[in-house]
Amino acid sequence: MPSPNEVYVKCDELDNVPYPNKENWLFEIELLKKELSLNASVLQVGCMNGTRMIALLKARPDLKITGLDMEKDMIEASKINLEKLGFKAELIHSDITEPQPVSGFDYVVCLNNTLGYIPEQEKAIENMKELGKTVILSVYGEKFTNKLAQEYFKSINLELKGIENNVFHTKEFVNIKRYTEEEVEKWNGKIIETPIGYFCIIKQ
Repeated sequence: MPSPNEVYVKCDELDNVPYPNKENWLFEIELLKKELSLNASVLQVGCMNGTRMIALLKARPDLKITGLDMEKDMIEASKINLEKLGFKAELIHSDITEPQPVSGFDYVVCLNNTLGYIPEQEKAIENMKELGKTVILSVYGEKFTNKLAQEYFKSINLELKGIENNVFHTKEFVNIKRYTEEEVEKWNGKIIETPIGYFCIIKQ
């Protein structure tokens, strides 16, 4: 059985995942490059090993990025990967559903359907709203079909056991949700369609 770290890191290995997922990942970065204001402070929820923070800092070195992850090993991996390339970012080992030691960010971003892996999703969103002026959520939607889901989860070492009410149950350790447009609309943000889902920009 793969560990959470072995699964989550593979989400960012773009040559390993199906093309629609790679396209979606790259679309997110391009959109953030344009959306984030100059010299903005940004908290990434679910920073994993720092791959997306590094991609953003390469494109937008003006950004002040903080990464948050509940897996201590991921925080350590982020630190190593950032230092290796000469990038600087603050790192926080914490669970987004719990009270946080920081706040006052210009943006809080939660990318690549990370929200779909969090059991207490509404609590996570509320906490994100408390931490930043603008919350940006990127989630998988109806275009993330059952067939694509099977291919994707296999590519990140998860075996799909079943699908119920847009929740993917795996044989390993996690359930993952995809979102309907109606669900995303309830977050009361600006919605942008992505290759396989939705970008929701919630301004406070």
